[in-house]
Amino acid sequence: MNAIAHLWQSTLCVAIAAIVVLTMRNAPARYRHAIWMLAAAKFLVPFSLLVAAGASFSTWLAPSQLPLAHWVDRSMPFLTLRVAAGQQPSASPFLDTIWIALPLVWLAGASAFAVWRVRQWRDTERLVQRSVPLRSGRETDALARAMRQSRCTRSIQLRRGDNALEPGVIGVLAPVIVWPDGLSDRLTDEEMEGVLAHEIAHVTRHDNLFARVQIAVETLFWFYPLTWWLGTRIVNERERACDEEVVHMGTNTQSYAAGILKVCGFCLRAPAAFAAGVGGSNLAQRVERIVTASPHTSRVRTTRLVGLCFALAMTVTPLTLGALGAAPSARQEPEVYPSKQAGVTPPRLVKETKPRYTPDAMRAKIQGTVRLEAVVRADGTITDVKVTQSLDKDFGLDDQAIAAIKKWEFKPGTKDGKPVAVRIEAEMSFRLK
Repeated sequence: MNAIAHLWQSTLCVAIAAIVVLTMRNAPARYRHAIWMLAAAKFLVPFSLLVAAGASFSTWLAPSQLPLAHWVDRSMPFLTLRVAAGQQPSASPFLDTIWIALPLVWLAGASAFAVWRVRQWRDTERLVQRSVPLRSGRETDALARAMRQSRCTRSIQLRRGDNALEPGVIGVLAPVIVWPDGLSDRLTDEEMEGVLAHEIAHVTRHDNLFARVQIAVETLFWFYPLTWWLGTRIVNERERACDEEVVHMGTNTQSYAAGILKVCGFCLRAPAAFAAGVGGSNLAQRVERIVTASPHTSRVRTTRLVGLCFALAMTVTPLTLGALGAAPSARQEPEVYPSKQAGVTPPRLVKETKPRYTPDAMRAKIQGTVRLEAVVRADGTITDVKVTQSLDKDFGLDDQAIAAIKKWEFKPGTKDGKPVAVRIEAEMSFRLK
């Protein structure tokens, strides 16, 4: 099924990303964060969609080969409720019910998580609405110094808010830093500047935008523990990347580490998922890394190359496969000959598979014949199966006939001694004993 294929492909990408990150363990955290984000984005972009996109580049002169329905079918792997034609249904009605119920369970879970995320977002919005703008004072002076140090040119609003929450950046296009009431009394100017520099790093790195991507992944794949594990890795590397940015600015590491510890000791909880704060990672390890920070200049070039190769493998490979796979059909469509045309030798049936009588059709006592039309390719495989005379669309006998003929094996038909595609007619009989 499409959903299962999409899951194992995404899982494979996460496994490869884990190996790549392992080779980059001594590199700057921003590169590891980018690798994990690419692996998360893979859950939202099926390989089949990229393959279809690559195929469209080869078939742009023949757009009818890629209709809109083809794109929708490939890009929505979670909502396939029907059994595809040619796929053998389960012999057990109970298993059939399970396969039908699974998408409904997924939809219910995704809806519940979506509601939860919307409530979090509304709580974040209310937090901003209840806060008060800070237009002067130690906090605004520290913010101005930190912005000059980080060379940040974006407009960032500073507001005083709930003292139970850690400082955090809210918003993507118009970022707001909500500063806890009373926190400034516990921090020196240097410590405050370091904490605000951390929040500025979240803004310049667009971390709130990337966080929304991960929220979408966790909402759609709520049932898959790997996506939640991946989210933890993303947050850890995000906070490390911001720490490294602050240290790179020349901030006093002792003051910065002390400021983070005081913030975590003063505030009761971290901001919601829609706000990038100071916490969110292993505090003891972070403080140790901040105090013992060392430059990564010797590995940056290699790290960039490794990251670029991973990104190319994630995107260019399926696009190329799609282009190569579609190119032959775009260049030349093989001619299909009628089986009774003069000079054409019809295909010879080598192996026949009988259709399965569905239990529902048996109970309804439906019997008769399904007439079909199909094309036997030059390699003996079946394609373009159509029902020319239907027997039963409600209980699955037509589908069973299609599934059976697709398993037939032929010695291909010929014309002038060469294998060619030939259109044939066939009948599938259903008789109650």
